[in-house]
Amino acid sequence: MKTILIMNGEKYWPDYFRGYDVIQKKVQTSEFVVKDSSLYVIDAEGVCKPDIVFWRLGAVNPQAKHRSMLELIEYSGIPCVNSASTLLTGYDRLSMLNKLKKLGLPVINFNVATHITQLKNIGMDFPFVVKVGNHHGGYGKSLVTNEEQWNELKDLLFIHEDYVTAERFINYQYDIRYLAVQDKVWAMKRRGRYWKANSLTQDYQLIEPEKGWIEKVKELQGNIKADIVAIDVLQTESGEQFILEYNDIPGLSGFPEEAKTELAEIVKSK
Repeated sequence: MKTILIMNGEKYWPDYFRGYDVIQKKVQTSEFVVKDSSLYVIDAEGVCKPDIVFWRLGAVNPQAKHRSMLELIEYSGIPCVNSASTLLTGYDRLSMLNKLKKLGLPVINFNVATHITQLKNIGMDFPFVVKVGNHHGGYGKSLVTNEEQWNELKDLLFIHEDYVTAERFINYQYDIRYLAVQDKVWAMKRRGRYWKANSLTQDYQLIEPEKGWIEKVKELQGNIKADIVAIDVLQTESGEQFILEYNDIPGLSGFPEEAKTELAEIVKSK
C-alpha cells in the first residue's frame, strides 16, 4: 500500500485517498531525515517513509527549516504536490513577484529596502502599504496614510531584521481569486471586512472566469510548473486590475468540490 504523507493541511484530505496509507503530520513538530537517499519523517507519533508528499503548509512566514525540508524532498526524489522546487520559489515573496513581473503580468510596483536603516528611502505618496518579509494572509502588513503614522511605523519596524516593501495602496472594489488545478480554472469574487484583500472574507461568489485571465493563470502555471496555483486580482471601480500575488498552496474553501477531487487525483497520479 502506497503511503501519502500530508504535511499540515485540512483534516478532510484522508477521505479523498481511500486505498492508501494516509499519514498527516505537522511541519512544526516533525523532523526530516535522509538516509541512503531515502526520506523519513519523524514526530512523536512515529516514523513515516512516504511515497509522495502532499504539502499543504500555507499562510505562514517560511522558516529556514521549511526550506530545508523541501530541499530534502527534492534531493530524495520523492514526488511532491506542488513540486518542492515550485514551492521553494513561491515561499519567497520577492521570487514570487519577480516571476509575475518577468511574465509581464500586472503586478503592483513596489519599493524595497533590505534593512530598516533604509526605510527613509522607500516612502512614497500617501496612502501606501508597508509589508515586512514573506508573511501571507494579511500578516506583517500595514496601511500608512500620513507622515506621523509613517514615522511611528518606522520606529516599530526597527526591531525587524527582514526586508521591507512599500507599494501604493490600491483602493479596490473587490478581489478575484483565479484558481487553476491541472487544466481547470475557476474564479471567485470576494470582499473582505476591511482594506486587506484575501483576509477576513465576508462574502464570496463563484463567477465565470474571464478568458484573458484564464490565459494569464495558465501561463503562470506552466512557467512555474505548478499542479495547482491561484492568483489574487484587485479590481478598482475604474476597471483597473492588478495582481496582488500568486499562491501555490491556496485554500479551496468556497470552490466547487471538483477542485478538491481534481487535486486529490493529481496526488494519486504521482
